[in-house]
Amino acid sequence: MTRISIITALTIISLYLLSPQLSFSEEGRYTVVIEESFYVVKPENTEKFLQVYREKLYPFWEEMRKMGIITEEYKLYSQRVHTLEPLWTYKTVVKFPNYAAIDKWLEMRNQVYSKLFPGEKGYKTPRKEIDLITEEHWDEFIREIPLSK
Repeated sequence: MTRISIITALTIISLYLLSPQLSFSEEGRYTVVIEESFYVVKPENTEKFLQVYREKLYPFWEEMRKMGIITEEYKLYSQRVHTLEPLWTYKTVVKFPNYAAIDKWLEMRNQVYSKLFPGEKGYKTPRKEIDLITEEHWDEFIREIPLSK
């Protein structure tokens, strides 16, 4: 298991254990799980970061969307005006329909990536490229709480 996979799994488990306990019917209202991933990238590496995302990761996530693993288009953001804390260069957002979809994504990501990019040794290849040019990275798994009852 890669370092990112372990961190992702631990984050999911922590969120489940630390989240307020809800009744089963209430929990059913919070089905979409949003993963926001933040990256701090030096200015000289921003073009390389964008290149890897556009050429290797965006097509992968589009395939995940077509398969129903994620619910909307995968998105990449940058800040228009940087805040002092937390300072990040790029943020990606992906929406999973539920926690089971995250498990399915973790299980099949190497197979799907290898199908799209034969000879690149799976999903770890572009992630290693990103890791090499990223100074800092963290993920946040959040869920939307409906305000109406």
